[in-house]
Amino acid sequence: MTIVTWNSKTIDGQEWLVVDLAKFMTPMEWNPNSQMIFAVAVPDGGVGSFPILAKGDPGDTPTIDTAIAFTSLAYNDASPASAAWAETSPDTYKLTLALHEGAPGAPGAFNLHHAADITAGTPAAGRIVVLTSANTFSYETPRVGDYYWPTTIANTPSGQAAYTLCSVGVSALPWAWRPEVWGQCVVAGTAADVRVDLLARLDNAASGNVVGRGVGASLGVNSAGIPTVLQNGPPAGSADSYNKVAANTAATIYFRAERQSGGDTFTTSNSTTTFCVKVNPVPAI
Repeated sequence: MTIVTWNSKTIDGQEWLVVDLAKFMTPMEWNPNSQMIFAVAVPDGGVGSFPILAKGDPGDTPTIDTAIAFTSLAYNDASPASAAWAETSPDTYKLTLALHEGAPGAPGAFNLHHAADITAGTPAAGRIVVLTSANTFSYETPRVGDYYWPTTIANTPSGQAAYTLCSVGVSALPWAWRPEVWGQCVVAGTAADVRVDLLARLDNAASGNVVGRGVGASLGVNSAGIPTVLQNGPPAGSADSYNKVAANTAATIYFRAERQSGGDTFTTSNSTTTFCVKVNPVPAI
């Protein structure tokens, strides 16, 4: 068709080309003197604004890195939470995320000691709840042993056939236990006719049950200074109660040198003597 009249009109600050013949309008960014014009017909009074489209080259397909770069922020950290995409390589994108942890919950009351199935014992610091049968529990002190040793060790003076070198006391414990003993001592006879053993006796220095023994060699004067070594253990065939200390009962272990044969005596020195006691709890079952 032949266009006779060209007018322009400004709408919202934009200048438009208006063809009065058919009310065609197009933005004035295009040169009306060009050989071709793209126009859109709209109802009278309407506004048309459609730029010319041209097919471009195919674009690259983006790749999403599924491994998120996550930063955990403390619940009271003043840093803001954030999320952002970053191009880590051409057409590859990775999410960087920073989030706050949840605030800690309010502390609640711990009322385990009111549980109806705890039928024995009383709650106290250091005690634990122990299953005592299929459906009942008890508060008990953990059965954990420890090592004990003498504060002093005596020298055996000359002229002795038996002598207490030291003792180790263990306070009452809330469960039964057995002593485990070690030690050594250089025993020197005053003459050749003597053999001496080391003994650990429970609760009586002269006649207590033997819970450890070191058999001395027939060395007499023992000029080489060879120590007699004390080994733990009661005599073979001893009853179960022989070396057992009952619960809530204190005990004392006496370490002694006792002549076993011969007519001569002996001496010992605390500088060549050591002893130790370990408490071994008796299992509850």
